[in-house]
Amino acid sequence: MAETVRIDKGRAARARAALERLGVGKTTLARMLGVHPSIVNEVLRGRLIGVRGDAHKVAVALGLKDGDILPPGASSDEVIARLRQAAKGSDA
Repeated sequence: MAETVRIDKGRAARARAALERLGVGKTTLARMLGVHPSIVNEVLRGRLIGVRGDAHKVAVALGLKDGDILPPGASSDEVIARLRQAAKGSDA
């Protein structure tokens, strides 16, 4: 079973500061990522750990965890190819 990775509060604080430096609000980021603003807020607070779905997308986009974000409407072939690539440990 995979180990659950908690989002470090310090990294989350740095992500919040980066958003502020860029002048990007949480709602704007949520709109850009196509997720609900509450998900961005909960990830930034460390309450959602971003295991999968929209929370994963937010955590990866903010640099709070390593991972890939599939493009919207990714085909099943693309998903399978990425899964195989990840299983082999290849980044390219």
